Amino acid sequence: MAQPAPGYPAGFWQRSVAWSLDAVLVAALAGWLAWPWILTPGQAWIGQVRRLLQYIGRTMGEAILAGTSLPQLAITLLHDPGPHQAFAAIRSATWAMAWPALLAFALTGMLYHVAFECSPWHASPGKRLLGLRVADRDDRRPGIGRAVSRYLAGALSWATLNIGHLMATAGPDHLALHDRVSRTRVVSTGDAPSGLPAWAWTWLALLGLAGLGLVAWLAGQASSVMRDALDQALF
Repeated sequence: MAQPAPGYPAGFWQRSVAWSLDAVLVAALAGWLAWPWILTPGQAWIGQVRRLLQYIGRTMGEAILAGTSLPQLAITLLHDPGPHQAFAAIRSATWAMAWPALLAFALTGMLYHVAFECSPWHASPGKRLLGLRVADRDDRRPGIGRAVSRYLAGALSWATLNIGHLMATAGPDHLALHDRVSRTRVVSTGDAPSGLPAWAWTWLALLGLAGLGLVAWLAGQASSVMRDALDQALF
């Protein structure tokens, strides 16, 4: 595979794989730190969701016994205060569970990225594995102030519904929104391959499969709770 010249702008997929590797490490550490503040709200969230699913299952069973049509059942649920109260409780529990996790992730991520980008590596471990580094516009290692501003500017890339990240697909410089704001860039080292190595594609495939597996498992759990409540109402 052809080798790019030193300082060649890193592509979108190279940066995406590097970010995902770092995110897994940061999330694991942040989850461990925030666990005491996540556990109780998380249990409350699970309980609220279970109660909502049980309520819907019982209502469906009662509707079947009463001969209610599906359109009428939908209308009944829309006007029933029970689901609305349950959704409000779920929103409250979600926020109580999410804010400690998000805060821990943000603070841990800032320390992680700033420390590594200001180190002799000029890069986080994820970028290092892909042969990438962070530099200012003069190809120098970013200082602490610039590294912090780069990390904080990343919020803009997320706030634009990832449009800020997608800007990195445009050549020739492949600059994301937070690169432009902080006047930094992500470049390859001299020995980095121009494309993704096979292990990186495997990593992306595993992430996709893990996401699909999690969705399937959650759907199965929800279906089981509703089915049990429906069976109790019918029998």
